[in-house]
Amino acid sequence: MSDDPKPYVPKIDRRTAIAWIGAVGAATGAGVVVSGCAPGEKPAKGYGTDPNLVKPAKAPWPRLLSKTELQAAAILCDFILPASGTAPAATALGVPDFIDEWVSAPYPDQLKDRPIIRDGLKPLIEVMSDAGQRTAWLAALPKATDEATKAFFRRFRYLVVGAYYTTQEGFRDIGYIGNESRAADPGPSAEAKAAVEQALVKLGL
Repeated sequence: MSDDPKPYVPKIDRRTAIAWIGAVGAATGAGVVVSGCAPGEKPAKGYGTDPNLVKPAKAPWPRLLSKTELQAAAILCDFILPASGTAPAATALGVPDFIDEWVSAPYPDQLKDRPIIRDGLKPLIEVMSDAGQRTAWLAALPKATDEATKAFFRRFRYLVVGAYYTTQEGFRDIGYIGNESRAADPGPSAEAKAAVEQALVKLGL
């Protein structure tokens, strides 16, 4: 990760981000107004039980993360999955946009995660303009002992990894070769297994 990260610029459209929500395992929702918004936030409607993602209408909820929160999310995304070899960094694939979409969606899982993610980013926001403090905070994060910080990092990491490995670039990074017609399935290669194990070790999983 660079000592002076560039301002994050959104990279994926809302259709893609919402499709990623489905891939990562979000609830579809019932299309009704969902309560539980933070003070000052208006309740929003979901897509309903039969969303049309081929020609989706305008997303019925606004993205909630501020530019500062999105920048902090981008820094943490690249700390978790930086560029490595031929694999691009998480920000290069637009993973922060997915995080923004996830915490903004008005479904039960997302409403539960919203304060965890937004509150968890606050300490990073406080130090992210100072390279030394930012580096120290990031280095200490995986070793945190308080339950709130541990819950935040565990959930944020899960979302980042889940989104990253739904992309073609993520597939290539672990040697996934699905969607190809084959007469037999010998299973993953030794190289693919080794790549997965190496990635899990880096993530502490």
